[in-house]
Amino acid sequence: MEGVKKLILKLHEVEAVKFGEFQLKSGLFSPIYFDLRIIVSYSELLREVSRLLYERAEEAEAKFDCVCGVPYTALPLATIICANHNHPMLIRRKEAKDYGTKQMIEGIIKAGDVCLIIEDVVTSGSSVLETARLLEKEGLKVKDAVVLLDREQGGRDTLEAEGITLHPVFTISTLLDVLLDAGRIDPATRRSVKTFIEENQTFTKPPGNSSPEAKRRKCE
Repeated sequence: MEGVKKLILKLHEVEAVKFGEFQLKSGLFSPIYFDLRIIVSYSELLREVSRLLYERAEEAEAKFDCVCGVPYTALPLATIICANHNHPMLIRRKEAKDYGTKQMIEGIIKAGDVCLIIEDVVTSGSSVLETARLLEKEGLKVKDAVVLLDREQGGRDTLEAEGITLHPVFTISTLLDVLLDAGRIDPATRRSVKTFIEENQTFTKPPGNSSPEAKRRKCE
């Protein structure tokens, strides 16, 4: 936990975590913003995030044959993990090329292999789910996803409904508590962020106990 606290403080220090008023892609205005793309400019920080992501996968006892990072921020993280621990890596494209193989997934694909997904931030879980579906289209299986930060807005539940277990290094609640204890934010800021999170949940419980897809995955 000490390593996580130090990481959170460092992320705040380099402004990968910002407080204020930020317009999101959805059009909503958020009191907090995460710009984790900037960690690629800090080699030591990039290595530390990669280390903690891999440790989280080990703690969760996730079983996998290969690794795929969600583009773009998670790509260098997945690369470091695979290089350090000798795991095969797959690359998911944002869009297929209009020439050559036109593949969405690059790398050596072995149908039936289990692929671990790496992501930086999860809000609704849509990016992880989109990546999982592309991998599954190639005959791979996805059971686990490791993420640096879970914004606690419903992504974990959305992925769980699809048979994917999310393993965050830390949640937004933990981040707020660490920054508050360190005097980096005040109680009012913490409350405003918590209120925003509570009022902007993304998960809608599906009818019935679980989807056929989720049931199929859990039986595998």
